[in-house]
Amino acid sequence: MVSSLLLNIPVIVSAISSTVHAARLPLQGRPSRRLDLGAPASSSVSVATFENLNYFVNLTVGGQVYSTLIDTGSGDLWIYANVSNVTPTGVLDELQYAIGAVEGYIFQAPLSFAGYSIPAQAFVEVQNITNLGSNPRDDGYTAVLGLGPAPYGSTIYRLLGNSTSGLPMMQNIFMQNVISDNYITLLLPRAFDPESPTFGEMTISELIPGKEAIANQTKLPLTFLNATSPGFHWNTATDLDGIIGPDGMPITIKSETTLPLPVTGNGRLVGVFDSGYTLAQVPATLAEAIYSGVKGAHLVSTGSQDLWEVPCDTEVNVTFVFAGQKIFVHPLDMVKSGAPGPINATSHCIGTFQPRGANTASPAFDLIFGIPFLLNAYILLDSDGLTAGASTSQQTPFIQLLSTTDPIEAHNDFVNVRTNAGVLKA
Repeated sequence: MVSSLLLNIPVIVSAISSTVHAARLPLQGRPSRRLDLGAPASSSVSVATFENLNYFVNLTVGGQVYSTLIDTGSGDLWIYANVSNVTPTGVLDELQYAIGAVEGYIFQAPLSFAGYSIPAQAFVEVQNITNLGSNPRDDGYTAVLGLGPAPYGSTIYRLLGNSTSGLPMMQNIFMQNVISDNYITLLLPRAFDPESPTFGEMTISELIPGKEAIANQTKLPLTFLNATSPGFHWNTATDLDGIIGPDGMPITIKSETTLPLPVTGNGRLVGVFDSGYTLAQVPATLAEAIYSGVKGAHLVSTGSQDLWEVPCDTEVNVTFVFAGQKIFVHPLDMVKSGAPGPINATSHCIGTFQPRGANTASPAFDLIFGIPFLLNAYILLDSDGLTAGASTSQQTPFIQLLSTTDPIEAHNDFVNVRTNAGVLKA
């Protein structure tokens, strides 16, 4: 998967109707051979997962359908294929991720997604891939859709002179929704969990039925100084002492951010919600506090990153707190197999909240809440005010979270999946 957190010819986007349109899209997941890159009234889009690691939707670009990884940690669309019906811009772009990079020229082509049509969507047609760990096609996808806060997280937008010709896909969609609220929501499925749906969902300007309570949750502000700051991602802060460890006690960690963000302080950490990360990235002291007390756990150096190795049948419970709301992380998401296929009671798994390496260090955030966290919360990402040219005072984007994991049911799931009959399956 992409370890995201992207380090970021005028063409008029014409014939875009100003209709009100909401969309629900099924999400499907498929397994990956790598750990990371660096997240009704209309159509239904499926989000699929591959071994509970990568999440995909289908995009139609230039008349062709592409299996597309959704990534809330970056802001651009790229396609690793020769796309038809394109208009060249002559502009070369290199998208740098926390791990690896892709390079190619920026093109524009007709795009269709979830009932929306964009006549000239800008994207990078990738020619060169560096250090992503595997060929995207081998992992079942040919494109990556950046869903970061638009448009300022987009390098295409900047390279095309901050013009409407370079707007990210979601910004173009929101321009069509002149009345609707400009938000997306994600509900990701978990593999091997009897309580988890096979398919998740992504919605545009619409809530998933049965999950409407998210609208009543606290609006968590983004912790950025301005739209051009290096910390401009879908990030917010935990509560003071807002991480509850396996022993039921708060884990007090001092924030390592160096930007003058007013929300940080001892015990209050800034985290990025990034669907492009298979493993959560956390301060080494936090990973140690979570896993070091587990019998048989030990820290292993892989060269590029340290990993906590943990017995697969050990239940580890951690809770994160935002504005008083507790998000309990399912123990199936705290400890996972490092390889596909069945595992047994003597196997060692990897802890999914790992010490972040130098490539994920940032002055703007402490943690990257990757897939292990996102499997436990229905998340709403609202781009309120993030329109091209809007003043800082008009920019009021926010995040809302709704817990989806019940601790008692999660315990029973873990026992059933990991320990029943002595066979561990996930």
